[in-house]
Amino acid sequence: MQKIAHFGLFPLTEVMSMTEDYGTTPTTPQAPRTPQAPLQAPPPRSGGGMKMLFIALIVAVVVAVGVLFLVPLILGSNPIDVLRGRGATEVQEIKTVEERVVKAGQEAVVEVASRVLPSVVNIEVQFGNLGSGIGSGFIYSADGYIVTNNHVVAGATLIRVSLRDGSSFEATAVGLDPETDIAIIKIGASDLPAATLGTSSDLVQGELAVAMGSPEGFEGSVTSGVISALNRNIYIGGSPPLLDVIQTDAAINPGNSGGPLCNSVGEVVGINTAIYSQSGGYDGLGFAIAIDNAKPIIEQLIETGSVVHPWLGISGSTLDPDTARSYDLPVESGAIVNRVVAGAPAEKAGLERGDIIVAMGGTPIDSMDRLVLEIRNRDVGDTVSISYFRDGEKRETTAVLEEKPATVIE
Repeated sequence: MQKIAHFGLFPLTEVMSMTEDYGTTPTTPQAPRTPQAPLQAPPPRSGGGMKMLFIALIVAVVVAVGVLFLVPLILGSNPIDVLRGRGATEVQEIKTVEERVVKAGQEAVVEVASRVLPSVVNIEVQFGNLGSGIGSGFIYSADGYIVTNNHVVAGATLIRVSLRDGSSFEATAVGLDPETDIAIIKIGASDLPAATLGTSSDLVQGELAVAMGSPEGFEGSVTSGVISALNRNIYIGGSPPLLDVIQTDAAINPGNSGGPLCNSVGEVVGINTAIYSQSGGYDGLGFAIAIDNAKPIIEQLIETGSVVHPWLGISGSTLDPDTARSYDLPVESGAIVNRVVAGAPAEKAGLERGDIIVAMGGTPIDSMDRLVLEIRNRDVGDTVSISYFRDGEKRETTAVLEEKPATVIE
């Protein structure tokens, strides 16, 4: 931008010329001039000078104030800040991606994405002549083991895995567990970038959650939200209930199933598995299997190809306070036994239809979901104490948990 400067106008000065007469003719003496009266200053005008001085003072003040406020505004500063000595706020130009991300408060999501995406895979499946599907997964170990959902690969006749680098492999199913909706598949590759598993036991509501996968087939997608709730129990028709799962508002859509849900440091804390939707798409309610519950299942599937679940052998429902008051029951919460399987551990322990289980192994039982979760968290062969009510009387018994038959769905 060119600078334009004004050159000042210099004031004109009168120049007096002095002349001398160098003629040869002598000058005639002049008679002396009569002295004149000394010059006197004119008398002051009455009041006029003071008025002009006052007006000039006002004009000067107005100009000074105008300069004080207008110049900072023109230069982009706050006049009040100038008066307080703060000066203009310096505006910094954002020059790098890092600076832009930090300014927007998104550095955690960007860091998680760059750290975890190399471990996220796209899974394409064929079901013979019945069609195809798309899901997600993540690399569990460098030698090719991949975690996904049971419902992604169950019944598949062909499984193909695409990695972040564009390579593609045909995969084999190592083990599937319908009970927890977890599956392990394997590809013939090595030195793969495995994801880092975190812990779900210390998650808190409101903390950052980042979901990754292939929603609607769009590979390598990243969405973020928060941990909306913990310890949710959800029910999907025809499948075992999913207990103690994580709820998130990070966008999860069909195709995200089996992908990782991560915390703010890029650790996998859940496996995306289900959504609650009235539209068929994202409604802000997504669910992920807690990684602490998934770890022992993953290890069993890799080691043996199957999972052994402990079993008590009952079906039941949750006792709520309203029902308890209606029937004048001695407790307001618990698990009501609706059916006892013949020959099951529950029958051997003497449990009957109508009993109300209120504790197992010293842990209070306030619902049927809690009872199922307590059983799942134990091992086959464990002996457990059971407290229950029958005919208004509290009783105690013990049961030895057995392996759950493959044909049983609780």
